[in-house]
Amino acid sequence: MIRAFTILCALALSSSVALAAPSVPGRGQMKGDIVKMNQQFHITGYNYRIKAIRWVPATDPFAQGASSYAGTATAPNGYLVFEVPAKNTQSEEDWAPNLTVTALYKDGTMADGDQTPFSKTGNPLTSRKVFPGQGITVYYTIANVPQPTKDNPLVKLILKYTANNDPGYPPVYRLLHPVVSP
Repeated sequence: MIRAFTILCALALSSSVALAAPSVPGRGQMKGDIVKMNQQFHITGYNYRIKAIRWVPATDPFAQGASSYAGTATAPNGYLVFEVPAKNTQSEEDWAPNLTVTALYKDGTMADGDQTPFSKTGNPLTSRKVFPGQGITVYYTIANVPQPTKDNPLVKLILKYTANNDPGYPPVYRLLHPVVSP
């Protein structure tokens, strides 16, 4: 009888502790899927690939063109530029896709990019339409970030869009230890 009462008390105590826990998603639930350079991932009507990443100084012609949308950089900082082929997987035409890229450096520096897609020359593609099944190579930027170095490399990118992702796909993707081209 005492054993049954003890077990009942233990169950009641453990369930009340579980009920009192906050309903915040665990850290593991928010991480999303891991992708690699040149690996396809899907966010809100488009398939993407991070083909190349480069860092450019604020004086670079691309940076000069993109600064009105992406923000300015103060030397010695510059811009991370992401070359991203994207394909429209929807059944209708849509604007060139938006994508938010968050960069994390080894020293803890963290910065969000502008969602605006740019052309290779740094001009915004805000009025460009992409038809179903067709693709476009766009460039996304993160302004005012340090140049990645051996001592302070880029360690992670978080890839997402502000809206919810399509059903069956994770809300975010992570790219670990991305390669930054010279």
